[in-house]
Amino acid sequence: MSEFEEFQTKYPNLFRQYPRSGFDLPAGWEALVHTLCDVLENEIKRLPQEVRADVQCAQVKEKYGGLRFYMTTETPAMSTAIAVAEHFSLKLCETCGKPGRPRTGGWIQTLCDEHNDEREGKKKSI
Repeated sequence: MSEFEEFQTKYPNLFRQYPRSGFDLPAGWEALVHTLCDVLENEIKRLPQEVRADVQCAQVKEKYGGLRFYMTTETPAMSTAIAVAEHFSLKLCETCGKPGRPRTGGWIQTLCDEHNDEREGKKKSI
């Protein structure tokens, strides 16, 4: 089962179909995104049936070292949950999920010290 299929099975309202703009989730943020999806799935279930079909995930990705989670439409509660998850992603290594911080030097990535050292070592060997 692919990573996306796992999310689709667990959150059928949120992921009725593959997000139109993609699903690219760094491994270190998987637990954070599962927590966010739990909240969003419950919020969708609270909506009137006729509105639910219009509410789903449009894209999941990393940008500028942080999580970006886009919806086709969202309630204020969903917007708040997404903002909180995006904020916390800047404190978690996108590779392993340990505490990290945004690192510059090419692409901005949120990394722990260990994975930043690995990245720096790869740069020096080029």
